[in-house]
Amino acid sequence: MYDELSKHGYSRRETGTTLVFTGIDKLRVAASTGDFRKVATTYNELVKYVKEHRPASMGIINALRMIGEYLLENKLKGFTDYLDKLYKKYDRDCWEAARIAANRIVDGDVLMTISNSLCVRRVFKILVDQGKRFEVYVLESRPGMEGLDTASYLNDLGVKTYLIVDSAARFFMKNCKRVVVGAEAIAINGAVVGKVGTSLLSLIAHEARVRVFVVAPLYKFSPETIHGELLKLPEGDWRLLMSPDVREKLPENYRAKAPIYDVTPANLIDAIATEYGLFAPQAVPVVIKQVYGVFPPKLMDLDEIAGKLMGMEV
Repeated sequence: MYDELSKHGYSRRETGTTLVFTGIDKLRVAASTGDFRKVATTYNELVKYVKEHRPASMGIINALRMIGEYLLENKLKGFTDYLDKLYKKYDRDCWEAARIAANRIVDGDVLMTISNSLCVRRVFKILVDQGKRFEVYVLESRPGMEGLDTASYLNDLGVKTYLIVDSAARFFMKNCKRVVVGAEAIAINGAVVGKVGTSLLSLIAHEARVRVFVVAPLYKFSPETIHGELLKLPEGDWRLLMSPDVREKLPENYRAKAPIYDVTPANLIDAIATEYGLFAPQAVPVVIKQVYGVFPPKLMDLDEIAGKLMGMEV
């Protein structure tokens, strides 16, 4: 089935949190060699990949910054243990943010979601473990159609699930009580960067007076936006919508654009569920100060860190 769907754009894309886990695993493998140069090279490769392909994924950006600063100060001393602790912290924070969100969902609720967020999937798992009855409308989530993976996950949990095309969100919103979505990043003004279609889904929910909850551990928060930096939103092309053989059958002058993320303004979000609790989007500056201890926090650019690591004597 998935081979046939891939002809029309289905693909598996790592979530923001699983991308962090993958990056940590790669650095752990490099560290097992005991070669600092190997670790620095792997770090540099990860930074280049993120800058090019996932510039809005704050989970991996924040993780790489912390890892880089540790390497600059300690080199490989205790590095593997540090990676293990960071991995466990990200995993724990995702579960805790999911638990906070699950507490706002009551027995009998009908939910709507989009994309394939790991933290949102954990919300559903917690609800099932709590014995709450609920149903979920899952948007197909083009480009990528990763909504299929979420629907499949819910089906495996035994949850009554409706897979709908993205354009039908407004039609079915009247049946829903809550919208639950993930995030790639949270900006300083409370705006949410998420899978394209999240902003439209939130607007539809706002119109229907349906509450919108974002599940976003603090590692998704973007301190860069404090300094006026804009989050870059990557855009794909026809490869995210169809296979080469399908494209060949289209008119010669056909062009395709496939934005991957969009920005949902804070006024369309009711609350952001973090590992520290549920916050209004407008409270983001307070939350960031709690995390970093100062406001605004002092940050090193990833390229600067990577350059220093590559130039260090070992």
